[in-house]
Amino acid sequence: MNDKVPVTDRKRLLLAAVVLVISIVVWTAGLLNLAPLDPQVRREKRDLSRFIQDNAPDLAQQRMLARAYWKRYEDIRTDDHFGEDGPAGIFGARNHYRQHGKREGRIYGPTPEVADLAAEKLLAEAYWNRYPDIAASVVWGKSSNLGVLGPRDHYRYVGTYEGRIWGVTESSNGK
Repeated sequence: MNDKVPVTDRKRLLLAAVVLVISIVVWTAGLLNLAPLDPQVRREKRDLSRFIQDNAPDLAQQRMLARAYWKRYEDIRTDDHFGEDGPAGIFGARNHYRQHGKREGRIYGPTPEVADLAAEKLLAEAYWNRYPDIAASVVWGKSSNLGVLGPRDHYRYVGTYEGRIWGVTESSNGK
């Protein structure tokens, strides 16, 4: 038998070996350039992760703001899209404010918290007596969802800028 490999077969074998070596080199180079191994990509991912973490909404705060918005605005609370049972959940109130409420002059902020409800009732009555337009308001008036917190809420967000007076005075007591 002839143990010699024909020249054409040796060329094919050499060509296959060269192609295999080139393939391994290209594969290794590609492996080294994968995104997880690239320091620039790792930095960008780290920075993006920090940005997301720093700018993620505080859910407790969003829940509190949504409840305050819905308490002020009954029409939004019961809305099929932006309301309490809407598809956006607690973000429905924020979305409404951004899309419509700000332009409409609505308020997106916390409602007042008071320690002494009896004192707050006296202050509310004084404010309502002094400003009948506020007493009749669906948002801050006597029959509003805010109740006796309505006048303080109005004064905080609107009344101070309009130059309205807060507190009990001789004229507001009816004396």
